[in-house]
Amino acid sequence: MQALKKVEIILGAPELPKLQRLIEALGHNYSVFHHVTGRGDRGVRGDDDLTGVFTNICLLVACRAEELPALIEKVRPLLKKTGGLCLVSDAQSVLH
Repeated sequence: MQALKKVEIILGAPELPKLQRLIEALGHNYSVFHHVTGRGDRGVRGDDDLTGVFTNICLLVACRAEELPALIEKVRPLLKKTGGLCLVSDAQSVLH
């Protein structure tokens, strides 16, 4: 097993391409969960609009602890501008 940091970023769907570019520029792989619903500081976000403008995504990325500060510093301005949530937790990756 390998110790990693798991980073979950929830943002409005229109911000996904920008977020992907930031993460890819750092050389990380990621997974995206579309149609994320819930309640946050901007109220309830559903998944019932036709355009997808008001839906959320969750981008999941795993990185080594020493890579985390660079990732956070790239993501922080986007969060500050658009809102959202970034959670960091410890994780273990199964080596295969």
